[in-house]
Amino acid sequence: MNTKISVSRIKCEADRACNKADDMHLLASVKNRIAKGLKPLLQSIALQKLENDPNFDYVVEDGRRRFKTLGAVGITELELGQEAIIIDGDSEVNAYVANQHTNLSLAEEITKLYSMREKFQTLDALAAEIGHSSTWVARRLNLLSLSELWKKAMKEKVFGYMSVSHYETIATFPPTIQDDIFDFIRSVEGRDMKTMSVRKFSETLYEKFATLLSGLPWKEEGCGECPACRERKETNFLFADLIPEPRCMNREYLEKKRQEYVASLAAQEPETVLVTQNYHAHDENPEDENSPLAESTVLGPGDWKAAEKPENGVPAIIADGPQAGTRITIQRPEASVEAAPKKSKTLAERKAAKTKQRQRKAIAKLVSAIKTGETTTPDRTSIYRMIACKGVNAVCGSHFDFKTKERSNPTKLPDKIMSYNALDSGESLDKLMWERVCENIVKELEYGQSGPEEVCWEEASLIAELVKFDLGKAFEEAVKELPDPKAWEALAKAELKKLEAEQENIEQEAA
Repeated sequence: MNTKISVSRIKCEADRACNKADDMHLLASVKNRIAKGLKPLLQSIALQKLENDPNFDYVVEDGRRRFKTLGAVGITELELGQEAIIIDGDSEVNAYVANQHTNLSLAEEITKLYSMREKFQTLDALAAEIGHSSTWVARRLNLLSLSELWKKAMKEKVFGYMSVSHYETIATFPPTIQDDIFDFIRSVEGRDMKTMSVRKFSETLYEKFATLLSGLPWKEEGCGECPACRERKETNFLFADLIPEPRCMNREYLEKKRQEYVASLAAQEPETVLVTQNYHAHDENPEDENSPLAESTVLGPGDWKAAEKPENGVPAIIADGPQAGTRITIQRPEASVEAAPKKSKTLAERKAAKTKQRQRKAIAKLVSAIKTGETTTPDRTSIYRMIACKGVNAVCGSHFDFKTKERSNPTKLPDKIMSYNALDSGESLDKLMWERVCENIVKELEYGQSGPEEVCWEEASLIAELVKFDLGKAFEEAVKELPDPKAWEALAKAELKKLEAEQENIEQEAA
């Protein structure tokens, strides 16, 4: 049996940038060993047999630099068992196993793991092949989920005390929360993080940025979409050790659930005051019409404070934040006592406001369809009637867009048309004119889309008919997207109970 392999029949392709200094040291070592009569290499080169390749019989799986160095000193044959060994299996996996402990940077390691993951049906199979636990592989792969801010911080070693394990913990949070964690760690409050163990570091972040579901006043299974909920549902790798009890990272979802819970309590007890600990004044921000508490009066931090003597106070419920649903007793400042409290809206008033909200959403769908060209261009007579009613913006040339603060020329036509033949005739001209009319139509429709202004529903219905847009269908979609709040059921029962009590009083007085 021939134990010699010709170097010319071995394929070798570089898989990384070379280090010239290391290459020089390796070359000197090989020359020194040959001069002493020793075999050239301390570690054999791993080869894999090639099939159906007329030019090469083998390919280098591990030891590419060593192979190149042997060629540089004039060696034309490799002896099996001495300079080379034959291996089998997946080439990428073999190269990773051979280099992971010494030569791979963290970024290279993650890239290799991500590439190899596609070759295995499960994480367990990949982990077994490369000699690591499934948890280790999952946490390494999850580093791809780091936000750009943290990727840069890891590359530039902004936090010198952080190891890979620290970054693995941070990567389990959504990108928006990761950026909040960055600010937290850099704050005065987060200074103690650098002296904590990795386990304590993880526990602190989960306690601060992930909500313990068992601590909520209602039964909660979680959003099912954030990293914590997905991992809890799909695998047992990442969170079994990090989160002993189920948590959720979806703050928007949980805040809405808190508000729904508080709204149901408020509907059952209309006389109870709702208060917030949020220092962003309620009047400074546009009211969120999708909020379950959008139609409720909520006192801000400046309008209430806890009662020193509960027996002299007013019952209240915290409306938002981690303590949402907590019952407290408050006393009102003098400024608030003088102002008459807002009257709580009836169920009929709330339903009217919800209809208005749904109409606005349906009109938004119409406006979006017009802007994206998904609607039909009306006939020429209708276009000119709308021009007479609404006016038309400049068809040619550029104009200043106050939203983008830039000049825009959507038609790509010059400011001055030297010949009317420069404009196309027929359908394209009708469409061009209609698009310019629509700019004024959209402005009018959007006027009623916010604030106290009435919804332009009749105008929207007229435009929808012209452009063949089903506004009724859009409203039905809006009803599904903006369903009745669950708190309305309790409010309806409370109103019915109050009505029955009033009716009973009337009957007693009559008797």
